[in-house]
Amino acid sequence: FAQLVYYNACPAEGDKSCAFYKRHSDYIDGDRHRVQGVRIFTLFMYLNDVPEGGGGGTRFTDLGITVTPKLGRAVLWPSVLDSDLLTGEPKTHHEAVTVEAGVKYAANLWIHLYDFKSPSRAGECPFLGQNTHNGR
Repeated sequence: FAQLVYYNACPAEGDKSCAFYKRHSDYIDGDRHRVQGVRIFTLFMYLNDVPEGGGGGTRFTDLGITVTPKLGRAVLWPSVLDSDLLTGEPKTHHEAVTVEAGVKYAANLWIHLYDFKSPSRAGECPFLGQNTHNGR
């Protein structure tokens, strides 16, 4: 499953046009019982450069690491423990740093535990296709 994201420079703190994600994990416990299963990896790709000092990084709050946006840069991280694919990885909480200058384009790709495209084609997974061009 993939998602394109767009963040514009934030004119003022709290402005409704400011786009960012607060600290979170990509592991969703409720997905354990869905056809696709939980997200086991996230691949986050930066699709443009953000001006130096312009913010827009991805901060891993438990690791003390911030990845700076750069065209072509990608970050891959686990959402689950390697010893237990149904338990969230507690060290990969992350958040989007506010874009202070310019814009940030990026793409998320989530790798799930199970194949959900085949069941969807067979009509067994009503979730897939609801957000894409009327299922076409």
